[in-house]
Amino acid sequence: MLKKYISKYNYCTLGAIIAVNCAIVSIFKLEGIIFGLVVLAFCCTLQFFIYGEGHNKSTENKTNTVSEKLFHSVMGIIPEIVYISTFDGSVKYISEGIEKVVGHKPEEIYKTQNILLQLVHPEDRAMVSAQIQKLQNGSEATIEYRLLKKDGSYVWISDSLNCVKNEWGNVTHYNGILMNIDERKLHDKNLQSLNARIHQLNDMVNQHAVRDSLTNVYNRRYSLVILQNEFNRARTQNKPLSCILMNIDHLESINNRYGYFMGNRVLIEVARCIQKHIKSSDIISRFGAGEFLIVLPEIDKEDLNRVSGLLTNEAEKCVIKDEEKNMKINFRVTVGAGSITTTTKSITDLIEQASRALYAAKAAKKQS
Repeated sequence: MLKKYISKYNYCTLGAIIAVNCAIVSIFKLEGIIFGLVVLAFCCTLQFFIYGEGHNKSTENKTNTVSEKLFHSVMGIIPEIVYISTFDGSVKYISEGIEKVVGHKPEEIYKTQNILLQLVHPEDRAMVSAQIQKLQNGSEATIEYRLLKKDGSYVWISDSLNCVKNEWGNVTHYNGILMNIDERKLHDKNLQSLNARIHQLNDMVNQHAVRDSLTNVYNRRYSLVILQNEFNRARTQNKPLSCILMNIDHLESINNRYGYFMGNRVLIEVARCIQKHIKSSDIISRFGAGEFLIVLPEIDKEDLNRVSGLLTNEAEKCVIKDEEKNMKINFRVTVGAGSITTTTKSITDLIEQASRALYAAKAAKKQS
């Protein structure tokens, strides 16, 4: 069965293909390269031995018998599986290593027409079939797909496909070199999982770097970056910019009387309330223990009073309830606001303007 295809098969080419595959599989390790060179030398010697000048017919017949045995011996020791197939799916030769990979003996492969394609995973079959058809145009390819094992599981395979031509240059059949890449695929999958985990951790780190862990609004450090960017934009484009400092009155007293858990609930609820009543272009951050900074791009001094009043009223509508203890906490807030003017030189000036207004409002509350 094999003799017809061996007579047309170029041993030197086969040796070169196997040698390159050995080197690649071993990732250029010395032992893999040496093994590949030994196989290449053997195949070249075999080619010369068979087609050397001056051999007669009887010698050729004996040589073919010997060469076929030698061919089978070499195929039995290399880690790859070599096969020869026609385009109708008839496998003319496959090395014995196929049994170790899929559990089927070569004899079982020979019996069933188109069996290799039938063993390909349904999701990969169309791709494999298309690549095999392309070989008839004289092309070559290396593809990866899954093969069904005798136990019902699948194994990942790399298949190096090459067309074979006759003496007239017509493609008659093709050969393939199969390599088990299950371990590499598992490594790739683990690497993907690791990369996804690293990406997730990076996101968590980035979130922690810019977000307040309690309220999930921006933290003080990042709010200053945002405010500086908005300040630069306002100056460049000659647009208004305002900000509000909102302080929760007597937060320390709430913590002392009801506990820090209830105080934290107040902070969370105020942050949620502010976010609900500001525009998407506005930015809220936790600026201090009981203080929030709201950056208001393109809000001038006239609109600022309206926004300040709205946020104050909405925040003070919030009521924190504890059903188990049958209690509720009402609280008040104080705000101070500022807008950039021709004399505002930096974001520090803007924040100080809002801070002075805040402390003035607190002082007014104490006097009333």
